[in-house]
Amino acid sequence: MKISFAFLLFSLIFGWASEAQQISAQPKINGPRLYGASPGKEFMYTIPASGVRPMEFEVKNLPKGVRINKSNGVISGTIKNAGEYSIELVAKNKFGKVSKSFTLVIGDKLALTPPMGWSSWYSFGRNVTLDKVIRSAEIMKEKGLQNYGWSVIEIDDPWTNQPNKNDSVWKQLKSGAKEVYGYYEGPDNLPERQGEMRSPKGELLPNSYFTNIKKFPTIMHQMGFKAGIYSSPGPITCGGVAGSYGYELVDAKFFADNGFDYLKYDWCSYGSFAKSNTKEELIKPYRKMSDALQLQKRDVIHALCQYGMGNVWEWGNESGGQLWRTGDDVHDTWESVRNAFKKLSDKSAFVKPGNWNDPDILQVGAVGAQNSGKAGKNRLTFEEQKTVMSMWCMLSAPLLIGTDMEQLDDATLGLLTNEEIIAVNQDALGKAASLLTTLDNTELWVKQLEDGSLALGLLNLSNETIQTKFPFSALQLKGKYKMRNLWKKEDLGIFENEFETNIPAHGIVMLQMLKQE
Repeated sequence: MKISFAFLLFSLIFGWASEAQQISAQPKINGPRLYGASPGKEFMYTIPASGVRPMEFEVKNLPKGVRINKSNGVISGTIKNAGEYSIELVAKNKFGKVSKSFTLVIGDKLALTPPMGWSSWYSFGRNVTLDKVIRSAEIMKEKGLQNYGWSVIEIDDPWTNQPNKNDSVWKQLKSGAKEVYGYYEGPDNLPERQGEMRSPKGELLPNSYFTNIKKFPTIMHQMGFKAGIYSSPGPITCGGVAGSYGYELVDAKFFADNGFDYLKYDWCSYGSFAKSNTKEELIKPYRKMSDALQLQKRDVIHALCQYGMGNVWEWGNESGGQLWRTGDDVHDTWESVRNAFKKLSDKSAFVKPGNWNDPDILQVGAVGAQNSGKAGKNRLTFEEQKTVMSMWCMLSAPLLIGTDMEQLDDATLGLLTNEEIIAVNQDALGKAASLLTTLDNTELWVKQLEDGSLALGLLNLSNETIQTKFPFSALQLKGKYKMRNLWKKEDLGIFENEFETNIPAHGIVMLQMLKQE
């Protein structure tokens, strides 16, 4: 049963609320224990705190050049010198006060934990508009998603103009290289989004659905979100509108000067210009944009999207980016999501703070607009969607929500606001899970956490509920372990040498294991 905020507040005031409701009303600071930024560059971080509003924030020991907005918890500013700055985050409301130790790490690494946010692609596809994106952010704030660390609002393809069919760019693309993968749509697939690609100054021009694109970052920042944007190293994006080829420095400056914090950079038509599939040629366009972004006054996270070509997980960090797509676009089918995370079962060695394997956008809630133009009912079962959220967190993958926020239901909201599951993803150690073994139809995925405990995912590959008993020896462990069910937020007790549980079809049981002396 869903309980309204008004009823909860009334119950709390008159002492009728349950212990769980009282706890949920109190402030709780979620999210990681650190944040990375560059010396001398503008950054922002919103304290993710759940609990009843209004809430007031403060930060103790803030370094010079940084400020806190006490009403919304946004920390912003510039720190001149590299180093680690220990501060204390404080959140309070009428039901309590809480604090948390936090570290601002000023140096040469961004995205010390995987980025979290929302992308427009699976919600609106090629029908995206600025108004729809802003409304999605408003709903995320209204539903409290921001309070759990969901911070980036990314405008995906297509927000720029498509050149008309007589533009020389189309001929240029057709005469390009054939042996390297490339993809683009057009001309004339987006007649309502056609126009000049660039201004006389060389700046990208937005199409008629994004005329106020320059104001978007300010709107997001005022709401406490980061602003994300999309482009391609090719002259044309996958959807068929203007990309950044030949204008990398101009576009990097455009993004940073207008306040964007995150760039998804999609290979698309660049395949027509790459000379080969060598590592050097695959790195080249991303290194060029990374270098351009480095010259700007603002930190901009660089997300590579090139579908795993050339084993990108082995060299993505050399491109200057912080995350990289490891496969094709994922869809809301079990085969698709299963392939996406199974591909990363043996690639944990390439994951560390600031270096994240990205299996693509989360397939939870109403998705599918990339094909039909309108998101609809998810084809995955609820348990399969829970597995998606679990495995992305176990793999320390970037968490970008794909669901249409207008269709957000309570079940999906619950998947996205379990702070204990999210904590596995945002763990500061920055390790990714590996598939250690398979017992009958149960896979055992294990991830090391900073506090010395283990996150364990027991994944049922079968099409029916099964009962699984696994010996700790299967993980090369022995002795007594304290077990906690992370989805249920329940301590299960202390178990010695083995553990037994039921797992739904294509479902997962997420556990935390802590060694007992």
